[in-house]
Formats: sequence, C-alpha cells, structure tokens
Amino acid sequence: MNSSPNSTDKLFSISLKTITYPDDDFESYYLTHDEVAAIYQDGKLPFITLQEKNPDGKPLIAVILAQEKSRERKEKDYSIHPDYVSAVINAGGYPVFIAYDKVQEQLEAINPDGILLIGGYFNVPKQWYAIPPAEDIDRRGQAYLDMIVYAKEHKLPTLGICGGHQVISGFCDGMLRHSINNAVSPEKSHKQGGYVLAHSVKIVAGSLLHSIIGQTEIMVNTAHNEAVCSNVPGVCYITGLAPDGVVEAIEPKKPWNKFVLGVQWHPERLAKLGDEASLKIFQAFIKEASRGK
Repeated sequence: MNSSPNSTDKLFSISLKTITYPDDDFESYYLTHDEVAAIYQDGKLPFITLQEKNPDGKPLIAVILAQEKSRERKEKDYSIHPDYVSAVINAGGYPVFIAYDKVQEQLEAINPDGILLIGGYFNVPKQWYAIPPAEDIDRRGQAYLDMIVYAKEHKLPTLGICGGHQVISGFCDGMLRHSINNAVSPEKSHKQGGYVLAHSVKIVAGSLLHSIIGQTEIMVNTAHNEAVCSNVPGVCYITGLAPDGVVEAIEPKKPWNKFVLGVQWHPERLAKLGDEASLKIFQAFIKEASRGK
C-alpha cells in the first residue's frame, strides 16, 4: 500500500477549511486560490488534506478539487462538496486533494492508492463533442486528464463521477453531447438535484458495476446537462443506461486496474442517505485501493 508520500521535502502541508457559501445550505471544504498559488510560488507542491491526520495508514485517494465558488474573489476558491469527502472516509479511505498546477508532480510526490474524479462545471477538449462547443479545454479539464494519465501509468483504481465519468469516456475515445435537457420537460430532465431519486438505471449483467452492486436495476439521482454518446462510446463498454437511453455507466474494455468505472449519477450524495448501491461503489473502490499497486 502506498500509504505515505514519496518525497515529503517537495510538499507543503495545508489543511482544508470549511465555509458556507451564499445560496448553500451546507459547509464546503475550501482553500482560497491565493493560498494554493503561494505554495507553488515558494517552489513547493501543495499537500492538501483534512485537519484530521491519516489514521492507521488508510489508502490515500487523490481527489481532484472544484474551483467554482466565491464570487467576491477575483480567483475562485478551490472547494469540494462534503459528500465526496464523507463517502471516501466512510468507505475506509483517506482523501488528499489535487490542485490544477503541476498535477503529475503532485501525484508523484503524494503517491496515492486511488484516483477520484468528481463532477462539476469545466471544459474538456472540444473535439470530444459530436457538435463541438465554442470553448476548448480549461485548466481544470487538463488537470483531470493529467490524473487519468497518471492513473493509467500507475495502474490505479479510478472512479469518475458525472463530469469525471465523461472525462474517462473522452480519454477512451468516446464522444460527448451537450445540452441534453434543452427540449426535455422538467420531470424528465437529467438535472433534478443531488438527493432526488429521479430515474432507474439498467445495469449490464456480468459488468464490474453489476458485480459490485449485485442488481440489474437501481434508482439514481441526476444532475447533469451533458452525456456520453451511446453510439460512440470509444473503447468502453456501456454498462448502465437510463430509460431514455442516456449512458449512465461506462467501463474501459482494457482497464488499467480491476476497478475503473465511470457513473453519470452522484453516488456520493446517495451514500450520505445510506443508499446500499452507492455505498457498495465506494466500498469496492476503496477495497481495491487498499491492495496497492
């Protein structure tokens, strides 16, 4: 198990703080952009963790951060929804958090046991889209790609959620489509919130997802406006489908680890509510991470 960083002399330890942003009813974990930038300016790499230290050498899970909050600051905060954090911890892992600069160097120094790619709003390569958008890949999107490259090189278990699921698809030559909710009635939309059981997902028997959950149909939440093209999944198997044909789960045909999975819904939110299928996804992910390379 890779339970400690490789090169601590390069790392500057800093703990996430908590804040309740306007319009939110929960505390987010965060650091300001300036706090993280100062670490790079000093020639160090950020080692971003919780205030609580890693107990008992739990597997380190590298979690990409969001950068979507704090309208009042010129540079938005690095932040993360607490449900991602609790899902990893409750399954037996210890999250360490990745900023967007020198991603490969951060990962080499931290030496994680698994990679978690969260959802959110960011740009990926526009050539991944059947109808390309105006915006090309941004810093956050590039950080996701850097993390997948590292995961593949080091054969690490990888879980992609929502936007992270879509990045795994694009990395594996799949295509994406945007604005999927534009002509859809609200009750059938795929953007109904994190805790609402909005629709079912049929799971392919014999898939990794089926082996984890043990069911061929589950109910899930939904909070997205883009999706993997079902007719161009690249070198991935489609292992979960919504009733309207939206791709809800993918698995690479040649995975770099026994656990490489993308899911379009948000199991971290449902895990908070005790949903059995969601809990099993995180438990299987952390179990594989605990094996080490």
